[in-house]
Amino acid sequence: MSLRHVIFDCDGVLVDSEPISMRADVALLKQHGVSITEREAHDRFVGKTFQAMLDDVTAREGTQFPAGLSAVKDRMVEDMYRSELRIVPGVVDVLNHLKRKGISMSIASNSPRSRVELALELTGITRYFSGITSVADVKQGKPHPEIFELAAARAKVLVTDCMVIEDSMTGVTAAVAAKIRTIGFVGTHHEPDKQAGALKAIGAFAVVKRMDSLPNYL
Repeated sequence: MSLRHVIFDCDGVLVDSEPISMRADVALLKQHGVSITEREAHDRFVGKTFQAMLDDVTAREGTQFPAGLSAVKDRMVEDMYRSELRIVPGVVDVLNHLKRKGISMSIASNSPRSRVELALELTGITRYFSGITSVADVKQGKPHPEIFELAAARAKVLVTDCMVIEDSMTGVTAAVAAKIRTIGFVGTHHEPDKQAGALKAIGAFAVVKRMDSLPNYL
């Protein structure tokens, strides 16, 4: 393998945003008569699109949701980002390490592009990335591999010359299906040891708990 490009997931990898997103999910579900804890939401839906979560709840419980709810969540989360969002410790050092090595970087996320762009802007790391591939750019989001295949194509590199950094089962499943070497990051997970085992079981070749461990595998 000749590493030329690293594709990062955003939520839970670059920024510690999953708790924010889960709080929004829980609040919106409650408004429509569905009670779920943040822990349950994280365990069931982290890494998936908001629409995939709604579809899952509809299939299980029959709840029907109004059109436009995704836009409501986007506005809610972006407002919360402006006061609460924090970068994952050690991310800037990793990005600088890759930049010094001449390795390009991009993002592939199941979140809307506007939310990813805001996260990068608020944390001051926009300049490191050559592009963003969001769920709106593909027919199927993660766990389908299309988003990573497109991110590699946009970077003009073969998937064999890429590496993916992912925190969720959904994301690792997608990256492995795209035949891209994948490192799992569990530093923002509430059960890091359990999540590490789960990510390895589905194909992550390594798992790290701290960003400062990542360069050892790059």
